[in-house]
Amino acid sequence: MPAARSTAARASWFARWRERALREAPNDVGPIVLRHSRIYLLPTRRGWAIIGTLAMMLVGSLNYSLALGLGVTFVLAGLVAATQLHAFRNLAGLTVAPLAAGEAFAGGTLAFTLALHAGTAARHDISVASATARAGGNVEAGTVLTTTLEVPVPRRGRVALGRVTLSSAFPLGLWRAWSYVHFPLAGLVFPAAEMNPPPLPAGEGGHDGLTRGASDETDLVGLRTFQRGDPPQRVAWKAVARGAGWFSKEFDATGGGGTVTLAWERLPAALPVEARLARLTAWTLAAERAARRFALRLPGTSLPAAQGREQRIAALTALALYPAQPDAPPARKASRRVSRGRNAP
Repeated sequence: MPAARSTAARASWFARWRERALREAPNDVGPIVLRHSRIYLLPTRRGWAIIGTLAMMLVGSLNYSLALGLGVTFVLAGLVAATQLHAFRNLAGLTVAPLAAGEAFAGGTLAFTLALHAGTAARHDISVASATARAGGNVEAGTVLTTTLEVPVPRRGRVALGRVTLSSAFPLGLWRAWSYVHFPLAGLVFPAAEMNPPPLPAGEGGHDGLTRGASDETDLVGLRTFQRGDPPQRVAWKAVARGAGWFSKEFDATGGGGTVTLAWERLPAALPVEARLARLTAWTLAAERAARRFALRLPGTSLPAAQGREQRIAALTALALYPAQPDAPPARKASRRVSRGRNAP
């Protein structure tokens, strides 16, 4: 028992040390000021070459008793030590804060935004890098640099930024100073829309479901005050041009096919899960462009009929977070093996 406890204690200590050194968990919830405990320094390739050259100069000067060689060696060594201090001070005191995580469609890039506060000293050649993206620049004293990391996102779902490395080789590229920050910053990736989807389903108004645009002018019933999220094609631009204010056109609910219900169970049964999500995504975007009310029904999720930007975001979010299905081929192979076992003599 004592041996097991000591082993567990060593493992716990190593896990705490590894987390403190590598920042693998998203524990940085707010602005982080880089201090000496977070900053690491190592020579670059150029730095190792200079250090090796100085070592050879030192050995040669001692071997041949060259006072001038020793003096030059010590001067250059002092220069290397000074660049190490400047490399450390270039990151020390820098404040890093998370700003926002964007939204994107699968196959595109997801934007994560961070803010770098320089403080009282200028920061030079600051590199901000994640696992798949890189950005950065100079931060003048007393200013804030907003940097955006464009992360490729091949699949839908919630995508975390992960650990971010801030580094710099200023001033002479002899030393690399770096630090890790890990914010719980995650963006949402919507399913990619189907390229050539079928027309929208027939609406509850009983009109032609092939209608893709807004309602006809004959269905116009009046104007109402503009609300945030109203599509641009519904804005009464003539009233805006006259200076009368911002208004949106209001149509009869039966115009353009009425309310559309985008239902999972109405799609072809042979359509794979991701293909269904792609089609529902395309229909959601088409309904929003046509300024039509629509409802969404998924297994375990149901959105009531509405329209506008909020409805589109809610529908795309539900589609993005739909649980991923396990691969089907392994199940088929297992069933074939069972059937063969039953039929075997």
